[in-house]
Amino acid sequence: MVSKVLVTGGAGYIGSHAVVELLANGYECIVVDNLSNSSYESLARVQVLAKKRVPFYQVDLVDLEALVKVFEEHSDIESVLHFAGLKAVGESAQIPLQYYHNNVSGTVVLLQLMEKYEVKNLVFSSSATVYGDYTRYPGMVQVPETCPLQPTNPYGHTKFTIENILRDVSASGSWKFAILRYFNPIGAHPSGLIGEDPLGVPNNLLPYMAQVAVGRREKLSVFGDDYDTRDGTPIRDYIHVVDLAKGHVAALKYLQNQKKDLCAAWNLGSGKGSTVLEMYDAFTKACGIEIPRDIVGRRDGDVPLLVAKPTKAKLELDWKTELDVKEACEDLWRWVTKNPFGYSQHGVISRTVSKGDYENRLVTLGHGSRFQLVISNKGATIFDLLVDGQSIVLGPGDPGDYSGATVGRYANRIAGGKYELEGKSYQLTTNDNDNTNHSGVDCFSEKHFLGPLVKTPSKGVFIAEYLLLDEQPTDFRSDLMVSVTYTLDVQAKSLDIQYQGVLTKGQATPINLTNHTYFNLNKVNADTVQGTEIRLATNEAVGLDGSLHHVNVSTFDARKEENTVLNAAGPRYDHCFVVADSTSLDSTKGKLRPIFRASHPESRISLEVLTTEPSFQFYTGDGLTGFAPRSGFAVEPARYVNAINNDKWKETVTLSRGDVYRSRIVYRFT
Repeated sequence: MVSKVLVTGGAGYIGSHAVVELLANGYECIVVDNLSNSSYESLARVQVLAKKRVPFYQVDLVDLEALVKVFEEHSDIESVLHFAGLKAVGESAQIPLQYYHNNVSGTVVLLQLMEKYEVKNLVFSSSATVYGDYTRYPGMVQVPETCPLQPTNPYGHTKFTIENILRDVSASGSWKFAILRYFNPIGAHPSGLIGEDPLGVPNNLLPYMAQVAVGRREKLSVFGDDYDTRDGTPIRDYIHVVDLAKGHVAALKYLQNQKKDLCAAWNLGSGKGSTVLEMYDAFTKACGIEIPRDIVGRRDGDVPLLVAKPTKAKLELDWKTELDVKEACEDLWRWVTKNPFGYSQHGVISRTVSKGDYENRLVTLGHGSRFQLVISNKGATIFDLLVDGQSIVLGPGDPGDYSGATVGRYANRIAGGKYELEGKSYQLTTNDNDNTNHSGVDCFSEKHFLGPLVKTPSKGVFIAEYLLLDEQPTDFRSDLMVSVTYTLDVQAKSLDIQYQGVLTKGQATPINLTNHTYFNLNKVNADTVQGTEIRLATNEAVGLDGSLHHVNVSTFDARKEENTVLNAAGPRYDHCFVVADSTSLDSTKGKLRPIFRASHPESRISLEVLTTEPSFQFYTGDGLTGFAPRSGFAVEPARYVNAINNDKWKETVTLSRGDVYRSRIVYRFT
């Protein structure tokens, strides 16, 4: 049985890395975070990285009512990893009341609800600051868990207070508490996808140096060089954040294996100390940049030496650090170079469709430019597309319109909703007379994709990738993993969409993916496509039975004055036009060819559609239900209609284990 874990502060630096490790160890996670010093983007990336969905609630722990909702909706929570809290030493001296309210009161509310809902395992993210200046004890080089606690700043006092609360609560019986006192977390995930992104001025050494290295800060201030250490700067035990995250998982497993109640503390550290200047040298070597620095006065609350004695964690939790300072600096630099402004990116903004609904985020690429794309997690949908400030697509309408969505796992119609694969017959739910269109009840348009993972924009090019884990669908009998990658080129005014699908479980399955955007090139002036001039690469269309027929429409080789003009009532099109005899399962191995052109004389916007696909459905929107008829037209490059039932084309839409489906569509505007 899968164990479910509530992670407080799970969108933060350490919390997000812990979620990655929990998922890798087979746990299910629910994350709550008030996002006061973190970004949901970290969790969006975690889900893509782990290829697993993680429910998220933007909740402050002191908000009892909001936290109750989380426990009510997830009554099977078994354990809690508690990271949520304010954490800056210097800031805590300036606003101590906020630290006590947020850290201590929030923990009390959490414990009250854990007691109410009978969740009795908790791993608490404490801090080595609870030890204070342990050099007051002569000869103590490494601090053990038995060292008397004497924090020297309000932040440390809040951690100390929470530890005492846990001991008192534990004495009441039936609780298992693991208190983890860790030292100085540094580094980032080796993928470069998640890392530390402090809001405002960083309070810790490594993230501050990183911002100086990329030009966000002028220089580094070293707080004091007159300590009794080997170079006069404070010594700290720096631990890679991935090691730290694994330590939390080890502690959770330890609690789950204990039959008796307990409340115990462990140090998580390397047992090795580095001075500030040694860390400066290590990071400058990793990034290859000489970072400007100044020596300034000591900082209130700092102690000269803080190094862990990690023996207990090794013996009892079977945990020790595996990554060193050099690797941490290299991973941090990888994170910073990929994300110079952290989770913020120039020209990229995100928002939720409704407050708190992070499964329906809207992400804008090219924000502030003359060519912008707005995409949504639901259906990996094109929510809006602006050309020279004009919106030229219909937004989401009724589910049956599929407006803007990725359609699959099988786009277009399957005759009778029936097909055969590997000697077995299958019947799908029909939704288009007696046929199944766009996969019927299993259409991707209503499914929530993970992501998007947005790469750092470069020279006006924005790349965003969505991931769908299509598991246990209603009609289809296998699981898929599908990626949809949008590439927006602002200067070229082009939008490139690439699809990829692999089978992850079960037998071979039909697959055919496309985008179902409705275009209206004169949307700002008219609510229909009237006046739109079109040309197609071909006038040959294929029917459900595989037969070819001629359609009356202008083609590329016709004379200029012979454009087909769409008006308010006609001509009507809903045909699958054929532009190639055949293709492979991976059509991107073939040629990218133009298939469709449209323009409108009033808006002066022109569209050209190119694809590697062998056919495309052209539909003039006469049956739209969420919009007025003919509000927009759709051009849907894909495999042939009903190809799964045609022996000539069947292999182009049959995905077996080990195969990779790929296709590509490009929209160009002038």
